[in-house]
Amino acid sequence: MSEPDANTDARRAAELRRAIAHHDWRYHVLDRPEIADVEYDRLLRELQAIEARRPELVTPDSPTQRVSGQPSEGFATVAHDPPLLSLDNSFDEKELREWHARLLSHLGVETLPGDLVVEPKFDGLSCKLLFENGRLVVGATRGSGSEGEDVTANVRTIRSIPLALRGDVPRRLDVRGEVVIRRDHFEKFNAELLARGEETYANPRNLAAGTLRQLDARITKARPLEFYAYALGRVEGGPPLASHSQSLEWLEGLGLKTPRPFSRKGDLEAVLARYRELEAGRDAFPIELDGVVVKVDDLALQARLGFRSKSPRWAQAFKFAARQATTRIAEITIQVGRNGTLTPVARLEPVALAGVTITNATLHNQDEIARLGVKIGDTVLIQRAGDVIPKVVQVIESKRTGAERDFTFPSACPACGTPVVKEADLVALRCPNERCPARVKRRIEHFVSRAAMDVEGLGEKLIGQLVDGGIVKSPADLYGLTREVLVDLERMGEKSAANVLANLEASKTRPLASFLFALGVPEIGEAAAEAIAQPFGTLEALREATVETVRSIHGIGPRAAESLVGFLQSDAGRALLDELARRGVAPRRVERGSGRLEGKTFLFTGTLGKLTRAEAEARVKAQGGSLLSGVSARLSYLVVGEKPGSKLKKAQELEVAVLDETQFLELLETGPAP
Repeated sequence: MSEPDANTDARRAAELRRAIAHHDWRYHVLDRPEIADVEYDRLLRELQAIEARRPELVTPDSPTQRVSGQPSEGFATVAHDPPLLSLDNSFDEKELREWHARLLSHLGVETLPGDLVVEPKFDGLSCKLLFENGRLVVGATRGSGSEGEDVTANVRTIRSIPLALRGDVPRRLDVRGEVVIRRDHFEKFNAELLARGEETYANPRNLAAGTLRQLDARITKARPLEFYAYALGRVEGGPPLASHSQSLEWLEGLGLKTPRPFSRKGDLEAVLARYRELEAGRDAFPIELDGVVVKVDDLALQARLGFRSKSPRWAQAFKFAARQATTRIAEITIQVGRNGTLTPVARLEPVALAGVTITNATLHNQDEIARLGVKIGDTVLIQRAGDVIPKVVQVIESKRTGAERDFTFPSACPACGTPVVKEADLVALRCPNERCPARVKRRIEHFVSRAAMDVEGLGEKLIGQLVDGGIVKSPADLYGLTREVLVDLERMGEKSAANVLANLEASKTRPLASFLFALGVPEIGEAAAEAIAQPFGTLEALREATVETVRSIHGIGPRAAESLVGFLQSDAGRALLDELARRGVAPRRVERGSGRLEGKTFLFTGTLGKLTRAEAEARVKAQGGSLLSGVSARLSYLVVGEKPGSKLKKAQELEVAVLDETQFLELLETGPAP
């Protein structure tokens, strides 16, 4: 029999691609298959045969192209525009009511003029999908929120994610969602690992996170990941949408799963009732839940409420009650932090709690030990706060035998022997020795952490070897490491050494905010580092900062400003920054976003209601715009808040465009008129 001609093959390949995509949607999204597995396999094999004899017919969205042939060398960076924000949490009913009261206060109303949406909060891994003209082009992890890792090859293997959307597709669709593994699939996978004598995973989230970040997409394909879309990022060419719930329905029509059952509830009492329903049924739910997400449904109200630096005002995670268990404190040890703080840690007899084996719990400080009345040997009730951080809740005194012992705080640092000090305004005791090996280890662990310089491969054990061996005494020494030094260390082969060196090299140009956070200056957390990095732009400019200029940044208090400038002007701070620069560490400015505001200049005056000044300026920069310090003919827009002052009058005289905050937010969404 002769081969079909090229036109016949092209028509049949197109038919097969459409049929297979339809059956993928029926099976992986709707859970309502129309054909048997053997028939599905026959269709796929027929398509593979056509593409094998006619490679020119292979398309990027063909179901045969879900897995690339070779493992990747590493993950590239993907910028998130707008940022992929996290949520603020409520841990009890009182905190949720306080959030609701803040909504009403911000809107200036007594009752919410619209519905609230309640969704189950899946315990998985946040992920972004980007579709262009209906085709999947990018999949990325949340990462820092402003940028994540490009895991497109792995995302393409997830069968509930369409390679091509259904129906009337937008030009651009940025979807945010959660990657999860169902409980039954997790248990089956762990059982298979156990049968092979391999180490099992503690919970579905750990398995999902590890799977999504595999360098070999073939491994990801063999594991049963699912994706649930829960929000929109930037959309171009989509239909007009009035509500969040409407956007979920639209996403479902495009072929994506969403976290149903979601429910529109017009008042807080209905929200609480839905929360109790889901909490009562959490153990029977097919996916691990750690709470619910409550959102304002109306998109116009969302725009009015706006954002904080790291989270939207219009949404709140309401966590389920923490899981609790009892165990015994075998010992209490002291952990020395990077700034010298001595923290007592309860070493526990291992106990399973919410899918994780707990062996340690923080006791915070000596005042907390006294408040709880904790002794070594006590039986205690522990819980995972927000199902994450282990915490001792109370001592079960009825279990005492008389063999329990009091814990006494040391008068000298257990790591270096230096006498500890207690500062007048702090509860904690501190080791004042800057060269204390424990402090050096913690500083370096912080420096290379994900939110800081993000140097993968430099874990606690390797850092311990480097510090204990006298090889590394400061973060700058990391950039002097060589292959010869690393391969001589325990459990470090040629490949591991090469990976560490490559990751160190890549970290030299991390954003200024990440670098600033990595320095571990007291009072300078992630949000403060981001706020400070934006107006200064470069490390060189920041090194010239004064307390007054840093304090002028919205959200930066006097203690943070004094701490930062004190570090920058200290001999130790200058020496560290000089050495890092000498070794090639050159933090970069935050990359610009889409360029929608490219070439446009902005100035803000007066008090904004929905955004802080720093948030508004950051959003201008993220879209490629620039900021001016005064009104001139070069100014494109003056954004006016309450009590604008003389800048408004001058802008009117120069016929500069004046926007109120609502118009400014609309401009961010639509861009300037052509």
